[in-house]
Amino acid sequence: MLHENALSGTDVLPNAGNACAIVVTYNPDAQFDERLALLKVQFSLVIIVDNASTSASAENLKKLVPLAGTQWLFNDSNRGIATALNQGVACAGDKGFKWAVTFDQDTLVAPDLLATLAQVYAAAAEEKVLLGGNYEDVHKHRNFVEAQYPGQLFQERKTLITSGMLIPVAATIELGGFREDYFIDSVDHEFCLRARANGYRILISCRPVMRHSIGSKMDASRHFSRFASFNHSPTRKYFIARNTLTTARLYFFREPLWSMRQGWRLASDFASILLFEKNKLKKAKAFLSGLCHAVLGRMGPVTDVQASNWK
Repeated sequence: MLHENALSGTDVLPNAGNACAIVVTYNPDAQFDERLALLKVQFSLVIIVDNASTSASAENLKKLVPLAGTQWLFNDSNRGIATALNQGVACAGDKGFKWAVTFDQDTLVAPDLLATLAQVYAAAAEEKVLLGGNYEDVHKHRNFVEAQYPGQLFQERKTLITSGMLIPVAATIELGGFREDYFIDSVDHEFCLRARANGYRILISCRPVMRHSIGSKMDASRHFSRFASFNHSPTRKYFIARNTLTTARLYFFREPLWSMRQGWRLASDFASILLFEKNKLKKAKAFLSGLCHAVLGRMGPVTDVQASNWK
């Protein structure tokens, strides 16, 4: 458990002076510089951790390095989102920031994102809290959560997504950071559940403060839409299956309802592969391999041999 003074000094509301942004990149698109510019308006420092982007993407990123208000960390290989996030958090701590907001490279932020999170933090009136920003799903064209009554500022959640998550830097480090053996997928969920186990509340703003996409758009009839997942690549299907099952097993007795919902999520994702998605065989093999490795406790990145079987 965390010490009671783990968040000492973080009672100051998050603002442009004490909060930085952390963005993990891997082959971002040509519009990344525009999204970065929107972050720079709200944060005094944006820390970008690049996981070995290749070719044109890497060259485009290096052109942005001289920008004021940015700190760049370049990895020589893809070390996964968890490691990159931990690098960003360590950098934020070294530079004296109390807070950090983590982002995916494709997230488009609203001008009031940081102000909204600060308002929620003030309204929650609690020190031990993780905050998430509500978002418009680009593919579904709807907000992730909707206010249940007029004037509602936030809702309670079990977990948050990485993008738009406000975290206390010192406490995140003390909690052990993000699980690097997950590599990608469920990194955010596991971190939130671990924080809950240490007495944190998990909240999300009712006001949408960003536009965000999960996976690729996929059409499915209304009758079968409950099974439609996010059309990820075979490798992502592996990580989704492995890390979701691992997290559900790890927190089953503390979070039984959440864990059972993850079982439904896995079942619907596998049904989606069989019913709607392309590359069914490769995705199914990767998915089932992920489940097997979760049972066996085999974590970390996939090997080249594994990945070649799914391409």
